[in-house]
Amino acid sequence: MQKTLYNITYRIRHTLAARYDLVHLKRWAFAIALVSCLSLGLIMLFSLFSLALHHSVGLTYTQINLIVSFSAVGMYLCLPVLGYLADCYGPALLSLISIWAFCPAYFANAVVVRALGDTEVLSSGRVAALAASFCLIGLATSSLYFSSLLTCAKIYPDKKGLAISLPVSCYGVLSLLGAQILKLRYFQLSDGILDLYKVFMFFSVLYLFVGALNLVLNLIVTLEQDVVFGENEPLLAELERDPEPSLTPQRSAVEPAHHRERYVKFLKDKSAWILLATLFFLVGPLESFQNNLGLIIEATAGTRTHLSDQVWFLLALMCVGIVAQIAPLFSLNFTAISVLNGVCYGGLFTAFPTVVASIWGVDLMGSTWGSFMVAPAFGSITFSLLHGYRMDVCAADAGALGCLDQYFRLTAACFCIALALVAFAWRGIWWRRGMRCF
Repeated sequence: MQKTLYNITYRIRHTLAARYDLVHLKRWAFAIALVSCLSLGLIMLFSLFSLALHHSVGLTYTQINLIVSFSAVGMYLCLPVLGYLADCYGPALLSLISIWAFCPAYFANAVVVRALGDTEVLSSGRVAALAASFCLIGLATSSLYFSSLLTCAKIYPDKKGLAISLPVSCYGVLSLLGAQILKLRYFQLSDGILDLYKVFMFFSVLYLFVGALNLVLNLIVTLEQDVVFGENEPLLAELERDPEPSLTPQRSAVEPAHHRERYVKFLKDKSAWILLATLFFLVGPLESFQNNLGLIIEATAGTRTHLSDQVWFLLALMCVGIVAQIAPLFSLNFTAISVLNGVCYGGLFTAFPTVVASIWGVDLMGSTWGSFMVAPAFGSITFSLLHGYRMDVCAADAGALGCLDQYFRLTAACFCIALALVAFAWRGIWWRRGMRCF
């Protein structure tokens, strides 16, 4: 199997290199990376799944948030390892991981939902199966997203803002398009609730295609040596004699120079730990809001219907986030509230990796940015479970409206803390080191 897979990948790269020059290969890789990110936004539609899981499957709010917490575990806690693998072996390996995780996980979800009878209550074992499969979905999402993000960042290292913001933008665009697709009658039950079986089967087939396409195009990033599958001779020797610059500024298939020493120095950097705490207070509430949006609307609104390297951008986004977290307390229009949270969420995932790449280097970005993802994992778990607990308490008291007031006061306070932490890291540490370009 290993030899067969190697032969296939070798032939693909040899064929691509024979027909296209490196400039065109670079553009193709960048375009396909964006297409891959475009498909990954479907995980942001969990708020639509949560309504179906509650009303159709009968899960409690705490069980729903437990499932989404496992999704966060797979999506964030595995990123340090994925980042290291990407730095050492290139993005193609992450594409393989995404294929192996996406398709079986969504298929398992479809089987679990299909096996549920009309009056049957989902057992704890099946809830655990859903949680485990969503953990794999989170892992696959991070693998494919990280593969695409690093491909873009390493192909255009001198345009970090554009190379990072475009994948993030594509990541968010499909959540809007996907929400419209799921409104099709094919995906709806008679009562207007999502048919989860059809949705999960559709996603399983979709990601099989996207993962395979991403694998083929990411193979062109590793043109020199295939470390993953044990090749000992250089690939595409004719390209080594080409006077044109290589696709990436350093070899994607080998460990960056002084990787261990630089990574240890990064771990000892106080500003890195400050950013870690900042991400906990920022992404946790935003992830919880995003995953429970449909339930939050029911509980709070009833049935009513070159900037890349500037820390100022981070501070402005946090102010937007504070407003977005306070807004539900005053029963404002939920379209505006969703827009504010979306702007803050997408902007933070553009600004933070850009700052990280600027401070610690783009060639070490897989390991550094991957390490930071530990904070969003614990933040998402903490705030999602807290939200689910508050909602179940409200349901037990036969009331819903206004029960999340304390929760949103807490999340707004967390944004204020994060704002202060970033300001301190900027002026108290980076400024003194001479990094005054912010």
